[in-house]
Amino acid sequence: MTYWNLQNADGTIELRLEENDATGAMSGTLASDGTTYTVQGGWSASGSVPGRLASVFALRGSDEADAPTWIAASGVMMGPGAAPQRITLSISIASGHDGSLRRKNAELTPLGGGATRKRKIVVISDVHIGMGTPTVWFQPSVHDAYLKGICDWIIANAADVQEVVLLGDFFDQWTVPCDEQPPSIEAIIKANPQIFGPTGYLCQVLDALGGNVTFGPGNHDMWASANDMSFIVSAAGHSPKFFEGGTYRPPMPDGGQKNIALAHGHEYTMFNAVDDASPWGGLPVGHFVTRMVASQMKRTLKPGQTVADLAGQGSPDGLDYTSIVKGAWARGDVNVVEALLDSVAAQTGTPKDQMFVLADGSSVSLAQVQSQYQGLFSQWQAKEGGGTQGTINAWKSVLADAQGYYMGFFGQRKAFEQSAEVVVFGHTHIPQSGLETTMVNYANSGFECASIPDMPPGGTQATTFIVIDGSTLEVSVMQCAQNGTQIAPINVGPVQAVPVGIDDSCYVKIINNGAEDLILKDQTAAHGYFAAPLPATIPAGEFGLVWLQDYAGGAGSQGSVTYSPAGGGPDQVFTFTCPLLLIYSNACSGGTSFRTKSGSGVWGAPGVVAKSGHPFYVEFTVA
Repeated sequence: MTYWNLQNADGTIELRLEENDATGAMSGTLASDGTTYTVQGGWSASGSVPGRLASVFALRGSDEADAPTWIAASGVMMGPGAAPQRITLSISIASGHDGSLRRKNAELTPLGGGATRKRKIVVISDVHIGMGTPTVWFQPSVHDAYLKGICDWIIANAADVQEVVLLGDFFDQWTVPCDEQPPSIEAIIKANPQIFGPTGYLCQVLDALGGNVTFGPGNHDMWASANDMSFIVSAAGHSPKFFEGGTYRPPMPDGGQKNIALAHGHEYTMFNAVDDASPWGGLPVGHFVTRMVASQMKRTLKPGQTVADLAGQGSPDGLDYTSIVKGAWARGDVNVVEALLDSVAAQTGTPKDQMFVLADGSSVSLAQVQSQYQGLFSQWQAKEGGGTQGTINAWKSVLADAQGYYMGFFGQRKAFEQSAEVVVFGHTHIPQSGLETTMVNYANSGFECASIPDMPPGGTQATTFIVIDGSTLEVSVMQCAQNGTQIAPINVGPVQAVPVGIDDSCYVKIINNGAEDLILKDQTAAHGYFAAPLPATIPAGEFGLVWLQDYAGGAGSQGSVTYSPAGGGPDQVFTFTCPLLLIYSNACSGGTSFRTKSGSGVWGAPGVVAKSGHPFYVEFTVA
């Protein structure tokens, strides 16, 4: 997105517009002789199609008075299409008050820096808006003020906000007692007009950003669809966009390779990832765990009380899943899902013959649920490659669910899967920022539904969200406090990608500055394994990431990748080694040039290998 700000010489005409580089859509204001008109339109760039020799645009709108005055304008732009240095403008104004028709022409030039690109992407997740019933984590009487505060902050900073991304679990269809039918997304939207009505908090953000709000589902709103977004319509007619497929790659404000990957994060957690083997629309076992807890809350809450009045709720539900998982780990029990269901049923007083009403009105029993998921660990082992690698990563997926443990590992994996330098997850309800000793950045947006006893000043679970500067890739965790009236960045410590043991991985970045795309030809892993799929193609002018992870207690990592220029020519072979034993040295070769570092050190001079320390980082450049 680009923000235009131009004015004529005497200041009587001023144009302030937001334009979409991808679609050419434009919206904003046009002021003429003291009257400001709200306008919309579009532009086309010279050279974008054969025969188009000029960059031109057209706008129309009104002053929105009861007897409106209408304005139409068209213009020719000089300079870069997305950042005009001069505009020749023709204006027609028709008054609904006195029936007059005026025309004028003007030359506009940039004011205060002219066209500026919106740089910031705001990420909000895990709000958990439901029907407002007592078992739902988001309680309007408690949490509305915080969500409104975030929305007001976005509107106040709209001139610099490119987009807002609602990164899953914005809605909640899970915190519903077993004997009640989960609500539809449409029902949740209609039950919360203060948020989703034409002038609700979210719809005000939609209008302030010209519709640039994008939603993707998490696990608690996994059934949400693009059609559901049509039930949210702002006063100006905007609805949120919808992304599916698990990962959203927002456009970069300065163009070029998309360096940011956004995902809810539940895809890496065994208990909450969509289960393709489930006969109930992909429902994971975590759905039924949440339903049992909601039933317990329904039975034990006092009149007038909600879960927001109880400590530990919303984070997510007060049960100690870590102890359940650690007990199974200590026993070497791969039937961890069975242990989970048995423990939760016992803690919540759920009877063996409990029935669960599903979203479509059908019912399933606790016994059916236990039978369906009994082989889940083995399925994850196979999905993660089987053998030692599959077992290790399956346990990491269990631990990621228990307490957000190893989410840094999976955040880094997402970055390498996507060749992205910044990854943001939600899901865990634990805000985080940064990875220790890595070449990528991971953050977690936290949540917006902490219970009252857990909120500051007495508690530590604050309402948080993420702001990414798309130009610098700087990531800030923002805290919303004092009933939404105070918003400021906070420091939350970095996490480790490999929190247990020594990380003897090789982390490799291949920068393709050549004229040809590079195509993956071969790969070897003498020691360790590739923790993320290798980039099949590294386009010219872009980069690819490679992660060779060592096995715990093994020989460190050693491997290579080979890429071939798409147009032919010599293969590019890149080798890298991070040995476990100190008697051996880190090593690498390949590319036109390279630089290295290890551990938390700094990048060395070109061609110099950081021979000791771990993990080992290499940045190859191909000219």
